[in-house]
Amino acid sequence: MVLATTIMTAVRPAGQDSPDLNAALLSSGTATSVSASSTAASTTSQAAAPPSSEPPPQATATTEARERTTPRTPNPRPPRESTAAANGATAGGGIAAGVTTAGAGVQAAVKKGWKLVGGDEFNGGLSSTWVKYDGAGHAGNGRRSPSAISVENGALVIRGDSNGTTGGLAWSEGQRYGKWEVRAKFPAGDSQYHPVLILWPSDMAWPEGGEIDFAETTSASKDVSFFLHYSSSNQQKYAKKALDITQWHNYAVEWTPQGVKGYIDGEEWFSSTEQHTLPPGKMNPTIQLDYFPSGGSPKPTEMYVDWMRVYA
Repeated sequence: MVLATTIMTAVRPAGQDSPDLNAALLSSGTATSVSASSTAASTTSQAAAPPSSEPPPQATATTEARERTTPRTPNPRPPRESTAAANGATAGGGIAAGVTTAGAGVQAAVKKGWKLVGGDEFNGGLSSTWVKYDGAGHAGNGRRSPSAISVENGALVIRGDSNGTTGGLAWSEGQRYGKWEVRAKFPAGDSQYHPVLILWPSDMAWPEGGEIDFAETTSASKDVSFFLHYSSSNQQKYAKKALDITQWHNYAVEWTPQGVKGYIDGEEWFSSTEQHTLPPGKMNPTIQLDYFPSGGSPKPTEMYVDWMRVYA
């Protein structure tokens, strides 16, 4: 776990493409907007508006659909199956007997009684279950380098520099169904850098294997988005929530045979129960700071992750 002053960083697997952030957001599919706790509400798409200059006084969900400027790149990395709980996560038990733990905020896992089965607390280094990316950046822009990832004061840190060199990493254990929760913050930085938390298909090709972006934003935004990608034509369901992303928040996703739900600080804000939208195979979590050049050198930017936990 991390002090409030630490920063998170992640990296991508060597020689492989990796999932790329939905910048401004849909490529060839249809974006269907979703309210905080409902299913599809709209099938229109439009250009993303620039982030507001002031943080909202209270996080509220919206249903605006957005366009992605470039498609997400398939990530053909093979899954690595393992039953070992990773670095600091205690398998088979809950975290605490309350809605909060000291310095950890409200957690969906604790609130809903999920069973902890693995993860990484980033205490004493990085779990060997992570695979760091090493290669060209999103759409061939910049580079994803293992050197952009570090663990500092009990937190994962990913940094992007002024040349577009950044990082990402993937948890190599894939599974069908489950729950994942990540405590993260995204300090104010360059809009060309995009922090994202993803479930990516581990035993099928993309886009057929689906994709779940359970926290996606830019480092200059005042909001965060959820994207559920489905079908070979890369259609999407989408929700957006105003939020001060520079502060610590707990981002969670719950995937069951009945549907996919997203949570922020224990509160549900996305839901899809339509069977044709659900991933058809195993998924694994990734943590990325992606580079989307839009003119000029980006100013150095970073993201922090306190922990990533996997639940049954």
